[in-house]
This record gives sequence, structure tokens and C-alpha cells, in this order.
Amino acid sequence: MSWVGDFRLEDTFDVKFCTVTTTGAPTTLAGTPVISAYVGNSLTQITAGITLTVDFDAVTGLHNVRVVATAANGYATASNYQLVITTGTVGGTSVVGYVVAQFSIEARSSLRPTTAGRTLDVSATGEAGLDWANIGAPTTAQNLSATNIDVDQVVASVSGAVGSIGVGGIATTSFAAGAIDAAAIAADAIGAAEIANGAIDAATFAAGAIDAAAIAADAIGSSELAATAVAEIADGVWDELRAGHTTQASYGENQAAVISGSAITGTLSTTQMTTDLTNATNDSMNGRTVIFKGNVTAALAGQATNITAYVGATKLVTYTAVTNAPANGDLFLIV
Repeated sequence: MSWVGDFRLEDTFDVKFCTVTTTGAPTTLAGTPVISAYVGNSLTQITAGITLTVDFDAVTGLHNVRVVATAANGYATASNYQLVITTGTVGGTSVVGYVVAQFSIEARSSLRPTTAGRTLDVSATGEAGLDWANIGAPTTAQNLSATNIDVDQVVASVSGAVGSIGVGGIATTSFAAGAIDAAAIAADAIGAAEIANGAIDAATFAAGAIDAAAIAADAIGSSELAATAVAEIADGVWDELRAGHTTQASYGENQAAVISGSAITGTLSTTQMTTDLTNATNDSMNGRTVIFKGNVTAALAGQATNITAYVGATKLVTYTAVTNAPANGDLFLIV
């Protein structure tokens, strides 16, 4: 009797054995021999799927038993079997009851290939090969510090530090249409603190990287400029005019004709105001435009009206009515 091994259910395997006489001479198994399989201590004989070839390869006394161990033939996993001669004689003597071989079906080894006949790939140092398509707990984070990713692979997300990116690593084709828009950039995401000194300079941009074609028509229009932005620009212009830029070309062009002044205590109404102007010629301001800064009377801010009369002795300016009377100290420009 021999131990054949532990097989997978649905496997087919062969067992060879020899019959001899009492003197030890190989002898043919006769008497219409039958080989049956017993499972454990069951009394049921399984003959389905068992093929006996007597005197195998024309060798007297050598016999082959082929077992097709399928569920359809009555075999099951986690079971032990014995192949027994249930009919047959040797040299005229019955050999019924002789155990030819033993085997089991998935009852011994807990490590077996998913595909029959496959072997485990083990390295020279004893590590088992890794199948990336069949990893337990694939959602568990793995440290792949020494593992390269092919250039044609896509990474869903990356956290932590990112090293250098090769030339052409990020191109326009790398981004889906509209992937980066106003909604994708948080308010104040890029401020003064985010831009290091010299981090963005002329060398950062290719020639012509930002040109007319790169800026959509009306990309910066009235809706893109808040009302306060325009007011800030007006403040800057006003402050510059009041800062003493009175020489020709100090504004980039001759602005000598612009006169600045302020309302003072005296006549202050929606049509007249006493001013600190120095011009002593009557009606020398007629036809010009006065623009109110409205630093005190805020309602006047930005209002403009035409001058209809000017008294050189009192510096009284008469103009087309505005919405509010200026107050002492309100600033204005005459252009």
C-alpha cells in the first residue's frame, strides 16, 4: 500500500501497483478484477471514475489505476480515500481486500493554487511572489517607498510631499476641460505670503505665454471690477494730484490746467461755494467742470458739475445744482 497524495476535487491522477505470487514473482491480476474507493469508514464503495489497466504497458503484474476525482463521481473535499481490490485473483488465489493505495481530497495542505497545476513562485531568498491583482485588504495603506509607477499609470490622489516632475510631466492634456476654474480656487488662495520673493519672475513665463489670445474677450470688464476698486483708483489719482505734482510732465503728460482746492466757510449751498482758490480774475473759471472729492460730505463723492460764474475777490464759485451742499474742507478739482 502506498500514500499517493492530497488532490484537488475535480483532479485526475494515476496510481500503479504490482501483484505477485507467494514466491514473489509478478503475476497478472485475474478474475475480472475491480478496484473500488472507500471514503473514511464508510461502507459505500465508489467505482465511478476508476479505470483499471491490468499488465500496464504489457508488463506482467504491473497495473495502473486512473482516478477521476470529481464531485459527479462521488468524491468530496476534506475526505480520505483507500483504493481496494474488491474483485480479483492472483495465481488462482483471491486478493479481495488488498489495499492498493491511499489518497485524500483537499484534506491536507492549506496552501494550494487557485488554478490546478500552478506552483508558488518563491525567490532565491525565500520570499513568495506577489500578485498585484490578488492582494488581501487592498484598501489598506501600503508603504511603496521603493516602488516605481509606470508613466502610463494614473494616481487617484497623492498626499504629502511630491518630488520633482520631469520635463513635460504636466501638460495641457493632463487636465480635463474646466478642471481649474474660479470655483476650484479658494478665495485668497494665492496671496502675498504664498509667493516667495522672486518665486514668479520673467524667467518663469515662456515668451508670449500671456498675450491677447490667452485672455478671453471681456475677461476683465465692469462686472470683474468691484465699485470699491474704482473708488480706490480715484483716491490714488486724487492723492497724487494733491501731492504736489504741478510741474509739466510730472503725470506723464501736462496737467497744469487742473486746479485743486477746497470749500471754506462762507457761502456753501447746492449751487455755490466759497473756496480757497487764488485766482482773482472774475469768471475765469466759467465753462469748466468742478469734481467733488467729498471727503467730508460723502454724498458729493464723485459728483461733477459745470461752473457758471466766478468772483475773483471772494473766490465764490457758482455752478449747476448738485444733490448736496459741500461742507467746510470738502476737496474738489477743476478741469
